[in-house]
Amino acid sequence: MKYHPLILSAGLMFTLVVSTAANAFSIPQTKVALAASKVAHIQLKASQGEQEAQFLLGLMYLSGRFVSQDQQQGIKWISAAAEQGHPKAQQTLADLSFEGNIIQRDLGTAEHWYLMLSEQGNKWAQFRLGFIYAAGGEGVERNCGKAVERFNSVGDEVSLGNVAWILATCPEAEYRNGDKALELARSLVASDQQDPTNLDNLAAAYAETGDYNSAVETQQKAIHALKNSKMVNRSDEFEQRLQSYQQNKPFREVIPLMD
Repeated sequence: MKYHPLILSAGLMFTLVVSTAANAFSIPQTKVALAASKVAHIQLKASQGEQEAQFLLGLMYLSGRFVSQDQQQGIKWISAAAEQGHPKAQQTLADLSFEGNIIQRDLGTAEHWYLMLSEQGNKWAQFRLGFIYAAGGEGVERNCGKAVERFNSVGDEVSLGNVAWILATCPEAEYRNGDKALELARSLVASDQQDPTNLDNLAAAYAETGDYNSAVETQQKAIHALKNSKMVNRSDEFEQRLQSYQQNKPFREVIPLMD
C-alpha cells in the first residue's frame, strides 16, 4: 500500500515532536539516585569478589557515608579485601587494630597485617611493629630485640632514636648495650643539638654506661631544650629521669604504645 506524501510527512513530524517533547520534559536523576546507583554497583562488585570494591564498601560502612554506619560490616568487607592481598585494606585493618579508636585494640591482628605489609617493604608497618614488640601485651610477647630490629629497618632519625632508647633502658639486660646506645645517641645529637628527645636519649645512654655526671649534665640540657619545644608537657618525666641520674641510677622503661 502506498501512502500519500503529505500524510507520511505529517506522521513523521508527529513522531519527532512527541520524541522531542519527551526528552525535553524528562526528569534527570537526583543526587540521591545517582549515589544509590553507585552504591549498588560497588555492592555488586564487592559480592563478586573485587578487592577494590570490597575495600571501598568497608570504608563506607565504617564512616557511614552513603550507607548506614555499621562497623561490623565495615570490618567484614575490609578484611575480605585484605585477605585477597589489597595493601590499603591490610594497612587500614592493621592501623585500626593497633590504634583501638574505631574498633577494640587487637595487637595480635595488628601484628599479623603489619608483618604482611613489612614483607612488601612497607616502612610504616616496620615502625608500628617496633612499638608492638617494645610494648608487648594482648597476646604479643614483648621483645626488645625484635623492636630494635624493626626500628633499625626503618632507619630514620625517630626510629634510630627509639633504638638508642631501647638499648639504654630496656628492662631485660640481655637486650641492653650502653656503648651502642651512646654511639647512636651521640650521632643523633650531633645532627640536632636542640632536640630534647635526642638529648634525653643521650642522657639515658650515659647512665647505662655508668657515666652519671654526663647523664645529669645532658639531662639538664634536655630539660632546657624541652621548655622551648612543643613537648613541654613532658617536663615531669624528664625531671624524674634527672633525679634518677642524680642518685646514680639508670632508667628502665617499657616503651608505651603510641596514643
